[in-house]
Amino acid sequence: MSFGILTLATPGDYKKAIALALSARVSNPGVPLAVAAAAKLRPLLAPYFEHFVEENGALKGFEHKVHMDRYSPFEDTFFFDSDVLLFQDLLPTAKAWGHQVYTAIGGYQTEGYSTFGMDRKKVLKKIGKPRMAVIDGAGHCYFRKPGSTAFFELARDITARHQEYCGRIKYADEDVIDIAMTVMDLQPAAGRGFFSRHLSAKPGSLRMSALDGLCSYVEQEGAGERISVSMMHFASNEAPFTYARQMHTLFRKYGVETSGLYRNACQEFFDSEIKLRARRWVRGLLKKPDFT
Repeated sequence: MSFGILTLATPGDYKKAIALALSARVSNPGVPLAVAAAAKLRPLLAPYFEHFVEENGALKGFEHKVHMDRYSPFEDTFFFDSDVLLFQDLLPTAKAWGHQVYTAIGGYQTEGYSTFGMDRKKVLKKIGKPRMAVIDGAGHCYFRKPGSTAFFELARDITARHQEYCGRIKYADEDVIDIAMTVMDLQPAAGRGFFSRHLSAKPGSLRMSALDGLCSYVEQEGAGERISVSMMHFASNEAPFTYARQMHTLFRKYGVETSGLYRNACQEFFDSEIKLRARRWVRGLLKKPDFT
C-alpha cells in the first residue's frame, strides 16, 4: 500500500502549495507529496514534490476536485487545499478513516441552503435520502483506491448533471461531494482535534509554528481546555498576516524565495476586509429610506 499527500495548485496560489509541502516535511517526514497543476508550473513546484501531475486542461475551477482519484499516484491519499498548513502525523487519522473509501469532516443536515445556494431539502427528496452529509468546503479529504473510483465516478456524473440536481446555481465541488457521500451512505468524520480555522481559536490563545509542527488553541466554543490540531485551513483569505508569517518562516528555513508574501497578504486583507466592509456599507446606505 502506498500512502501520500495530494494538493492542487494554480498560478495564483502555487506559493501556498509550496508552504503546504514544507509543513508536511516537518510534520509528516517521509510521506511522499504530489501536486496537480498546469504544465507551466512544473519548474516552480517540482522541487518540493515527489510527484508533479499535469492537470486536465479541459476542467475548470472546482471541477478538478472530482478528478482527484485520477490525479493521485497513491493508493491511499490525503488531499488538502493549497491554503492549508499541517502540524501532526496524518497516519493515525488515515487509519481511523480507512474503513470508508472516501471521508471528510462534516455533519448532517436535513434542510437549509449550502453556501452556493443548493436547497438541501429538494435534493434529499430527489435522491430519496432522509438527511444529507455536509462537508461545507472543509479543504481536505481522505480516499482509497480502487474503492473510491465508484465514488468519484458518481461525483463526475453529478457534475455533468449539476443543474438537474441543484438547479440554476453556481457549481461547487462541496455540493457535489455532499450529494455523492449521501447517495453512497458515507459518513462524515468528527473534526475536533484534526481540522481548524483561524477563527476556531479564542482571541489571543493561538500558538502556532509550522516550523515546529505545533498548533494549539482554546476553542471559541468549549470548556476552556487547550486542544492541538493536525491542520489549519486559511480559507477565504482568513488571517492573511498570520498565514504569511508561517509561510515566511518555512520559506526561509528551506531556502525558498520569500518576496511577495507580505504584499500578497496585504492584498488579501484589502479584498477580504476593507473592500468587503465597504460593499456592505454601501448596500446598507442604499437600503436606508430617502426622506428628502
